[in-house]
Amino acid sequence: MEGRSRGLRWVRKASASRVRKRIAHLCVIINPARSILGLCLLTLGLLIGCSGAPSSPLPSPTTEGGLPSLEPQGTAVSQEATSEPPTSTPHPSPAPTQLPTSTPTPPPLPGVCLRQQFSDDIQACHAAPSYDIELTVDPASARVTGHEQITYTNGEGTPLDTLYLRLFPSTEAYGGAMTVTHLLKNGEHVTPSNELEGSGLQVPLEPPLGPDQMLTLSMDFTVDIPTSGAHGHGLFSYIQGVMALPTVYPKIPVHNEDGWNVEVAPVHGDDIFADVSAYKVRITAPPAFTLISSGACTRPEEGTWLCEAAPVRDFALILGKDYERAARRVAGVVVNSYFYPWHAVGGGRALDVAVGAMEAFSEIFGPYPYTELDVVETPNYLGGMEYSSLVVVEDRLYPGVSGVEWLTAHEVAHQWWTIVVGNDQVDEPWLDEALTQYSTMLYYEEAYGKERAQAILYSEFIQTYESLKATGRDMPAGLPADAYPPSLYWRVVYDKGALYFHELRERVGDELFFEVLRTYYGRYRYQIATPEAFLDTVESVTGDRHQDLYEKWIGGQAES
Repeated sequence: MEGRSRGLRWVRKASASRVRKRIAHLCVIINPARSILGLCLLTLGLLIGCSGAPSSPLPSPTTEGGLPSLEPQGTAVSQEATSEPPTSTPHPSPAPTQLPTSTPTPPPLPGVCLRQQFSDDIQACHAAPSYDIELTVDPASARVTGHEQITYTNGEGTPLDTLYLRLFPSTEAYGGAMTVTHLLKNGEHVTPSNELEGSGLQVPLEPPLGPDQMLTLSMDFTVDIPTSGAHGHGLFSYIQGVMALPTVYPKIPVHNEDGWNVEVAPVHGDDIFADVSAYKVRITAPPAFTLISSGACTRPEEGTWLCEAAPVRDFALILGKDYERAARRVAGVVVNSYFYPWHAVGGGRALDVAVGAMEAFSEIFGPYPYTELDVVETPNYLGGMEYSSLVVVEDRLYPGVSGVEWLTAHEVAHQWWTIVVGNDQVDEPWLDEALTQYSTMLYYEEAYGKERAQAILYSEFIQTYESLKATGRDMPAGLPADAYPPSLYWRVVYDKGALYFHELRERVGDELFFEVLRTYYGRYRYQIATPEAFLDTVESVTGDRHQDLYEKWIGGQAES
């Protein structure tokens, strides 16, 4: 969904509630104990450091209509309807009904972004965009004003005669409006052209920016935040006392052999296709608000936060007055759950699941590089969404508790597949979404055993695929997001696509399959991966690209 895997898609099947997801991912970090200032992109000061410990997940999910059930009582959790009947019988499992009598004191928030063992990864910023941003948040007017300086280096090997800025708040999916003024290039005024339905600025470069040359852009900007969830499932909004602000700043898109990647993503798809960057963000907001963001933040005075994050794909922040925090240290990471006080049970559940997922994915794929991961309850209407070191989960799921598990595990998996290993989410969404969906099943396999994982494989993936074929709606899973009707995007890309990874696993065996995933994660950390990159990894580990499986599930013709 949206541009960063907008969480689950909730579908109501006849009289039974069905969750149909498109969940997302999370994570950003900090560690106060080790605050080291370093240089990134020649001018940006960054912090680096770390720490960790474990826990275990709670009861198992239920399945209804072929999906993990979010509301065992049958409460509707979405506005989308379909006439397709449920395809499996629900099997409710007990959920916790009260908190422990005593709650352990949460560990302190980290003060740096990278764990110490990954401190050298700051070098990934050497040729990456550097963002120095000042934001003033005014909840009374639902407006953010800001000033931004971007340092950009041309790493493409050919001169650039234009540069783009994406204004994501002005897209239909975000439903807001961003205005940029006082745009300067290397200190001189420059007049951009407004493009991409108002969501992009083309900046002329005269003379062209040569290979390895650097420029500086500075600008002021104003962002009006929508005060309803009518656009983009409420993921960018100020509603119910929560201000959710992903990508609330002008951002440079990816430039590669195809030129500038500036396609406007469909509302049902993810919009952020980004190189890793370095961020230094100063935020001014009412001191009564809790601020949660990507990266590591300090609070030098009331109403002021200083946040730094690198190397990350984006910068997101959430502000709310009523948040409570529970946290645990696991696998070297402080995992936080932020929730409304009246949803303490759901908030505890989200923490347990995030901790379990962090343990499982760190073991299966490789260690998470950041010091912190935040799971945040927000009033969105999609289910969940991932951002750099931060994920959001829909507040309407917290009272039922069981619905929190699938979404949280899915969004945490996105930290590996989208945030650390990047890909083109607009044109090749299967590469992160199908792998994240299959990774969510792996979390259940680790937490509850293979029998539960097999039940999910059948009810979530196989039955969905069989339904697509039976109703003549099957499509290849490897198409761009805008090639799918909204009603089919999640089913084809997420669920059918996941079967590619499962059949590859069955063919090569667990040992080689998991070595493929670990190698892929290590090889493309902080880079942009492509389908060819994944197939190259498969070949390097197994000795064969297994192209027939790729064509069957991802790139080939749909079965009739």
